[in-house]
Amino acid sequence: MQSKLRLAIIFLSILIPLGLALFVRLNDVPMWHKNKRTFYFGNRPLFSSYDAFLFARYGKEFFNGKYKTGKPDTLRFVPDSVINGTPSYPIPVPMSSFLAGLIAKLKKTHIENVDMYFTPVLASLFVIPFVLYFWIIGLPATGFLGASLGSISLIYLVRTSVLRFDTDSLNLCLPFAFGLFLLLALKSSGKKRLTWLLLAGVFAQLYYWWYSHPGIILLYIFLFLTSAFWTEREKPAKEHLKLALLTVLFFNPWVVYLGIFGLIGKIKTYLLNYFKPAVGAGFPNIFMSISEQKHFNLKTTATLTCGSVLLFAPGFAGTLMIIWKRFKDTLFLLPMFLIGLMALKGGNRFGMYLAPFIGAGIGYLLEGTVELIKKEEKIKNFIKIGGCVVLLALSISLNKESFRYVSTPRLSPGMALDFLIINRITPKNAWIWTWWDYGYAIEYIAERATFHDGGSQGSPKTYFIATSFSTSNPEIAHNVIKAIAHMGVTGIMEKVKEGTEPEKLRNEIFSGKYSQKMKNPVYWLFTEDLIGKFTWINYFGTWDFKAKKGLRNGILRLSGCSIKGKGTLFVCSIGVFNIKTGIWARTDGRKIPIKAFVIKDKKRIVVQKKHPNGVYLEAINTPRGLMLLLMTEQPYRSMFNQMYLLRNYDKRFFELVYDNFPLSVLYRVKD
Repeated sequence: MQSKLRLAIIFLSILIPLGLALFVRLNDVPMWHKNKRTFYFGNRPLFSSYDAFLFARYGKEFFNGKYKTGKPDTLRFVPDSVINGTPSYPIPVPMSSFLAGLIAKLKKTHIENVDMYFTPVLASLFVIPFVLYFWIIGLPATGFLGASLGSISLIYLVRTSVLRFDTDSLNLCLPFAFGLFLLLALKSSGKKRLTWLLLAGVFAQLYYWWYSHPGIILLYIFLFLTSAFWTEREKPAKEHLKLALLTVLFFNPWVVYLGIFGLIGKIKTYLLNYFKPAVGAGFPNIFMSISEQKHFNLKTTATLTCGSVLLFAPGFAGTLMIIWKRFKDTLFLLPMFLIGLMALKGGNRFGMYLAPFIGAGIGYLLEGTVELIKKEEKIKNFIKIGGCVVLLALSISLNKESFRYVSTPRLSPGMALDFLIINRITPKNAWIWTWWDYGYAIEYIAERATFHDGGSQGSPKTYFIATSFSTSNPEIAHNVIKAIAHMGVTGIMEKVKEGTEPEKLRNEIFSGKYSQKMKNPVYWLFTEDLIGKFTWINYFGTWDFKAKKGLRNGILRLSGCSIKGKGTLFVCSIGVFNIKTGIWARTDGRKIPIKAFVIKDKKRIVVQKKHPNGVYLEAINTPRGLMLLLMTEQPYRSMFNQMYLLRNYDKRFFELVYDNFPLSVLYRVKD
């Protein structure tokens, strides 16, 4: 009877957080079905992350016979993938791509339809090994509350919601699983130890297939062997050597070898590069602009991780107490906790690793408090269960945002249609010159190669793409495109190794020194999302190599505006623009002169000059109505504004081939 009750409690300890995890994710599904006009493209939903398009393409290509294992992926990072064969198709095909692609093939549907449930379900599975780990070390409430809070953590939800087809969905489950088996192996001996060790190795292999980041696996092996050798230090060296060899064998020697370089690489990427002003070859660091790399203050981190500082502070303290008092038992949780700590300094995404530990810390404080009560064991258990219920209710209450959160597509149906049109109006060997965010989507939907994407935006190539958007000189933009299309990052690095300073190389590229006849047709794509991103694009594109900074000049898209005074007054949320007097009366009382009022319709551009100095106000007619934009001189002169917003381009260098403003504008780059 006692064993059945124990099993029932374990079952409920897993079922409740598992149910919470599924609920906060799958409650988005009705909203997606209700909003098919904006969330779907044809008969399939649109992905809610940029990276999803890459994994979907791999899955689609694998099952239609186009996946070239180990061969250059010539849709990515051109021209470098053509010049030196990198990047190449992963060996083997990513596990997520394989599984979702297989299900899609069996169900005769799109991978997008599969991922409506695929990612949420997999993301919820971490509950199982996490709860079992703490049951084994005698802390059931700790595991239960950790799994519960981790399940509803906003940052984990955001990264594992519906259509978020990405690796995060198993990045908690698999390490917790092989950590669990390593714990069991450490506590066992003989054949049992080998069995648990083998299972740990199997799950580690699954993790490597899933995420292709072996560094963490190496860390787990180190912790296991160090602990085993110390605990059993009386054993002869031969036994230790045998255990080490078997561990490496079960975990795959090749993966162990790769783990050495993987661990160093991850630390460098997430901790060091963010704080450096430059990347390879001395060019500006694009990671400064990527949202998942940005660090937040403690309050924001706490809110994203567990809903409130009220939970974060005691939970964090409780976790430190667990590690201090139960160090040996929690040894195989340490790597995940250390990754979670990076949320405090290196990037918001790491909060998903920290969230379960905050809940576990709260649970440990509860268990420690109950143990101080001098009552019978049954009464203690009753109090512990009651405490879990209260703390679970508090966690849910403080994480209301998770229950309100609804994931949304990264791509609009109209943009997806434009990518299909690009597929039809451009040759198959065309290369698309644009900013990196839509790179994977272009490769997946348009089936055209891009110069950079979400996995290759950290190179000097991104800097040069930014300069083409920021420059006011169409010839410079043309020279940059032709040079990069010819030499790529491969050529840039060769010149730097030869001793050419980055600024000098930049000037030589601007002058046309490296411009050559393009082997593939190149098309320059402008998309609506870049209006909001132009501040960062412009920052890198105007980089000063001596000052190590650029110009933070953006383009503000005005909202909440109404037209009065027969078209002479624009009343907006930031103030009133009087076209007649050429004055912008700000809401704070300041008056700013308008240098020019620019009107753009289908056929012409009208520039009404107002004052010698001041801001530019643009009014652009679109199918959706009038678009108002505000900017200073430098952004106004930029190719982004001239070619995209105003469609004012130099016909010597570019040819307009598709104009669906504001969604997208496409130019052919003339040779």
